[in-house]
Amino acid sequence: MGPSNGVNLSKVSYFPLEEYFSKIKLNDTILVHLDETNRDFDKYINQLKKFPPLTILYFLINSFSNEIIDTNLIENHIIDPIEINNYNIFIKSLSMNNKRIKELHQFVTRDTNLNDYRTSEVRVSGINNGKEEIFWYGVNPEEINKFMNDFLKIYHNHSLSFINQNPFIKGALLHLLFVRIHHFSDGNGRTARIIHTIKFTQMVNDIYKCHLKISPLHLSQSILLNKITYQKRINNIYFDLEHDSNKEINDFIDFILDMTDEHFIWEIS
Repeated sequence: MGPSNGVNLSKVSYFPLEEYFSKIKLNDTILVHLDETNRDFDKYINQLKKFPPLTILYFLINSFSNEIIDTNLIENHIIDPIEINNYNIFIKSLSMNNKRIKELHQFVTRDTNLNDYRTSEVRVSGINNGKEEIFWYGVNPEEINKFMNDFLKIYHNHSLSFINQNPFIKGALLHLLFVRIHHFSDGNGRTARIIHTIKFTQMVNDIYKCHLKISPLHLSQSILLNKITYQKRINNIYFDLEHDSNKEINDFIDFILDMTDEHFIWEIS
């Protein structure tokens, strides 16, 4: 995926994902940045509401089509949105379960088959001076279902904790957890980014009392332009209970907030 600092070379056995999630603490820099992003998002939504409903609909559909192009480009897949069949799979529901995740994976990867979670080992690596450089391993395949059960509990957790109530933070952390579990042999990043937008949309609907089926926020265009940093932020995080990765997780959240800020500039202009 990109340059690494040499962490995460151990294979990942099961640990309680909720314990990993509960250890995340937001630093002061993130809280300041988040406050600014929240204010900008309020302005963005209020500006969007000024347009007629049909204009908003066309705008969101066009943004979503661009998202599908850009999320594939991050993984070096050049596509036209027309190549993706059955958009209804995406917009039919904001619910989330194992079957829905597999459908979303099929949708975003343009696969004709509904793939199950992988049954073999997977590693994320790159080529350095003609040799493979391993950055990290996905979780052991026989333990994916355990991680998946924990992931869905976190996804559906509506506790009053700040992390669980803020759509920017919750979406970013689900994005990160999904990528690091690496459920599928391929297409995990694309699926993670789609899940991110679905959870974000669901939370925005709750906060702003609206009924959006398509996210008003897409990040892949900005991530594509900052792909190396995106990869570094993910690679540098330990995915276990033995190490303290709070700083690195905060760095990832800060990056996602930066991508959000860039999105506002693109869309408002």
